Amino acid sequence: MVNLSDIPLKSRRMRDLIEKFGYLGLGSSALIGLLFLCILVWQILAPTVINGVEGEISAVNEYIPETEFILEWDNPNWDPVTEEFLTNEIILELKWKDENGSHSYNLEIKILEERYIEGEVYVSNLGISNNIVNVSKKTHLSIYSNLEYPVEIKQIKGPVPKADEVGLPEAGNFVVTADFHILFDDENKSVFTVQDLFAWSLLLIITLIIIYPKEGILQVIERGGEQKKLIWGISILFSLISLFGENIGFKDSGWKGYIVILIWISIVRSVFAIRDGVKRLKKANKPLSNKTALSQSISNREGLLLGNYFLLFFGLWTIPIEIDAPFLVERYQNIFQPYSSGIRAAFFGTIWVMSIAMVVSLPVSVGAAIYLEEYAKPTRLTKLIQALVTNLAGVPSIVFGMFGLAIFVKEGGFGWGLGQTVIAGGLTMGVMAMPIVVLASQEALRSVPKSIREAAFGIGCTKWKVVRDHVLPFAIPGILTGSILAMSRIMGEAAPLIVVGAASVIYFDPEPFAAFTGSKFVNFTVVPVQIYQWTGLEGDAWKSMTAAASLALIMLLVGMNSIAIILRQHFRKRLLS
Repeated sequence: MVNLSDIPLKSRRMRDLIEKFGYLGLGSSALIGLLFLCILVWQILAPTVINGVEGEISAVNEYIPETEFILEWDNPNWDPVTEEFLTNEIILELKWKDENGSHSYNLEIKILEERYIEGEVYVSNLGISNNIVNVSKKTHLSIYSNLEYPVEIKQIKGPVPKADEVGLPEAGNFVVTADFHILFDDENKSVFTVQDLFAWSLLLIITLIIIYPKEGILQVIERGGEQKKLIWGISILFSLISLFGENIGFKDSGWKGYIVILIWISIVRSVFAIRDGVKRLKKANKPLSNKTALSQSISNREGLLLGNYFLLFFGLWTIPIEIDAPFLVERYQNIFQPYSSGIRAAFFGTIWVMSIAMVVSLPVSVGAAIYLEEYAKPTRLTKLIQALVTNLAGVPSIVFGMFGLAIFVKEGGFGWGLGQTVIAGGLTMGVMAMPIVVLASQEALRSVPKSIREAAFGIGCTKWKVVRDHVLPFAIPGILTGSILAMSRIMGEAAPLIVVGAASVIYFDPEPFAAFTGSKFVNFTVVPVQIYQWTGLEGDAWKSMTAAASLALIMLLVGMNSIAIILRQHFRKRLLS
């Protein structure tokens, strides 16, 4: 008989080494990917910053006794009628260093309507010849130097060269300007309504109570939670005030009122969940100070907190905080003044197209994956369907655009006759996302261990109950991963939407159901199409606007993906708990 103690242990050094290299490789890949993402964002962000004049007058030498720097502005900043500045005056800063130290002078430039007035400024050891100089538009300002040291020139104020008539954009400012206000704006006017701020603050307090419970507060909530009619009445009253406050003497919340309604619903749910959790603790003869027991006694605590987090986040940017970004809220587009254009219509068009695509594609795709993996027998037909789905995932996007044009846009034959509307674009992108979601969902379902199915069947569950209550909960994180990939792909697609009729320029918000209501405002556009259209326009200004729109698209993509990732992590946490 062999004694187990006599068997030499197998060395784990190689396995540990491989694991360390694996972790190191995974971490390095993640850091490299993050670095490339930062570089990409910077390259997109850099053109949206319009800087003023920067340059240098080189030092003189024995062959060149005088050096020159030439500047030119195309448009004026001075109104000869009112004799007032249209914008800030233009100021250049001239700096150099010599044996006597550093020297800095400010040169003010006035651009006049009169023609043929050229400015000249001389730089010497005594300083600059003029502190103020007049120059006609489309003429030169020449700065001469006879110093043996280079002179740095930097614009610190006023419109940049090639600016428009009102001097936009100002030097050093982002093309995409935004004002950030907390509670009050620049004129000390509130950016919130009292009833909305009260609801948001109350939800924040309730959420903190769930996370950090206190015994005295829990007892108060338990007693107050018994007044169901009073609680629902208060929440309904404040919701109506948020929606129709203007008609009853209160400040109207506008569209923010719908977010406030969700906040009040979440407050009521949270109060009742805390009340029921406290009751369960008392029945179990456990103290309220036991935080672990309390967290377990509150039904669906993690889901409740997740909903509260989302409402607090979205409510934060709509109730106590206001961001005034003309680039995002302006729908007007002017080829003569690029910097006054906005992507509001395209932004809302993208949101609607993505929403319709998700509503259409996710239920159908997940249902198809469940049928193929859990119900369908491996016949020739199912194998053919599987092969078609796999091949469709690699079909060029323009083909889906042609499909959408023939089925959803055109009328006659198999065409639905929806026209060039948002609903047609959303359905087209939904069809495009389906193969990716189906394949990812199938992989997620296959990854669920067979033992879970066998155990469920062993206790008498039907086929549907096994799939719904045991298989799907384990597969949801993988399904969400596939959904993220599918939505990320279709969000940046322009070709299919151009085929189904996405306009290059519209001046109104898209109406998602215009195909059914008979509205005349049926056209729509999306951010990728807007970027494509702006790219074809001439001028550096449009290149900057294109970069700004690209950055907005990336932020929208990151935001939607972040929501999906948070949901995925939430379901994973529920499985592990």
